[in-house]
Amino acid sequence: MTKKKIVKKIYQFLRLKLKRNLGNIRLIRRLKRKHVKRVSELNKKKFNFVLVDDFIRENSCGKIYENVDGYDINLYELDNAYISNCLNCAFVQKISNDELYTFKESAGVIARLDEPCMNYAPPFDLKNITPIEEDEVCLLCYLLGENYWHYIFDIIPRLMIMIKRGYKGKFLVNNTWCARQFMELLKIPTDRLIINQYGLVIKAKKVYLYSEMYGIELSGSLLSDTRNYLISEVEKNYGKLEDKTFPKRIYVSRVARRKIINEAEIIELLEDKGFKVVIPEKNSVYEQMKYFYNAEIIVTPHGANCANLLFAQEGVSMVECFGHMWINPCMINTVGLLNIDYNMICERLADYKDDAHKFSDYIINPYIMENKIKKIIEYRVLAYDEDYLIPNEN
Repeated sequence: MTKKKIVKKIYQFLRLKLKRNLGNIRLIRRLKRKHVKRVSELNKKKFNFVLVDDFIRENSCGKIYENVDGYDINLYELDNAYISNCLNCAFVQKISNDELYTFKESAGVIARLDEPCMNYAPPFDLKNITPIEEDEVCLLCYLLGENYWHYIFDIIPRLMIMIKRGYKGKFLVNNTWCARQFMELLKIPTDRLIINQYGLVIKAKKVYLYSEMYGIELSGSLLSDTRNYLISEVEKNYGKLEDKTFPKRIYVSRVARRKIINEAEIIELLEDKGFKVVIPEKNSVYEQMKYFYNAEIIVTPHGANCANLLFAQEGVSMVECFGHMWINPCMINTVGLLNIDYNMICERLADYKDDAHKFSDYIINPYIMENKIKKIIEYRVLAYDEDYLIPNEN
């Protein structure tokens, strides 16, 4: 028996013994989380993670634009600062009095900065890397920049503010299809984009980053201005979104996790009502915008594609479906902004599975769906005097 096989046998034996002795793999997971937290705390101390707002005020080495352009978000300007790659996001850093400081606001868009679950990953050691020299760089690269929903609600508002302020420098963006398609849609020149990648370290004369802002809380003028900016820029670059060849009733099929198990049954009853199936992953961002802009009734499982509701017209009807273990109506501010006739259908407790979790697929009761659509059609006939009893043939 080779050494490799012996090591494998020992590993399998120990793993089996651990399972038997511990009784449950959950204990191992708890130990792993504890280890990650310990490493995170070590990184927090080693790289001096601090709030950029406090750092600028204490050291007088930058500018703070409070409530920039009237929005509930601050913009920070740092002189002679660094940006270093970390996985799919990036950290802004600065050396002051021979001490390296890393700013928490650049760590991502998920955990609150004061929450214990914030993961302080290690940036690159600036002492051992020759940085790329730049004049001005704005950080638009965040932890969930690969997620369609988060890109629209967490990153696009920041981009819009910089564009409206007349910023002429470069943007550091995620290396994702979201970033590429939106930058192309908005006609941001490629020579103004720096794509985040492993090993990237930048030293810029001026670095811009924002205070905490989470898309789920995006509301008011910043939400409406973000919508207007996206629609106006896309229509200016590619023509009007209004297109009568697009269907008035759509069902958005989800291909990732949290799918509807009995989707075929749901689609069959919806098609009888004139609905067309849309698979966003098979369409460009521009095409997705057009589908939602021209729709009058939208049925969709909960997921990132719900972000397209931002491009819908005022007063549309929407049905959002949820599994029993994950109910997160994160489009509620958009619903209010556009006066949307919002409806929710949740998995019935009778269909709930004991081993279900937040990412599980789920069952939607077809009887509930059929009656919900019937009520929506009746409402739209009365409210808008539209002939909704005839299925849409587009």
